Amino acid sequence: FKDVDMVIEAVPEIMDLKKEVFLDIEKNTKPDCLICTNTSGLNIDDIACVLKDPSRVMGTHFFSPANVMQLLENVRTAKSSVKTLATGMAMGKLINKKCVMVGNCDGFVGNRMIAPYAGEAKMLWEEGATVEQIDKAASAFGMAMGPMALGDLVGQELFWKQR
Repeated sequence: FKDVDMVIEAVPEIMDLKKEVFLDIEKNTKPDCLICTNTSGLNIDDIACVLKDPSRVMGTHFFSPANVMQLLENVRTAKSSVKTLATGMAMGKLINKKCVMVGNCDGFVGNRMIAPYAGEAKMLWEEGATVEQIDKAASAFGMAMGPMALGDLVGQELFWKQR
């Protein structure tokens, strides 16, 4: 790790674990190595605050499955440097992602937009609709995947561990 220019952490959505991993990365990389997190909703400023230089931190939220999904949310923190952000955007372009720069807020943009959709699906289920009925209705409406199938794909625990 001593010679790499960027590390993207992707451990489970547990704040203390992410902070611990960030400290380990800092100890084992050069001082100007960018340290990014693939969190889907944790406060990145809170993760970055454990480092000596939080200006080298940004979010790089790859949507699941990362090898298929084209969107990459690059997340600006309060202390991200211009160089950090520009490098993150260039990295995304290099690996053929559609990059958007977003702020460090609950759910960023993608999960914030999907929250009402997922919430309605959960209400339908609680009111007696089956998982299959909910996903079929979403597909008939034109969605590429139903909300229940999406939850299965990304892991329901992601939604429980948000801020």
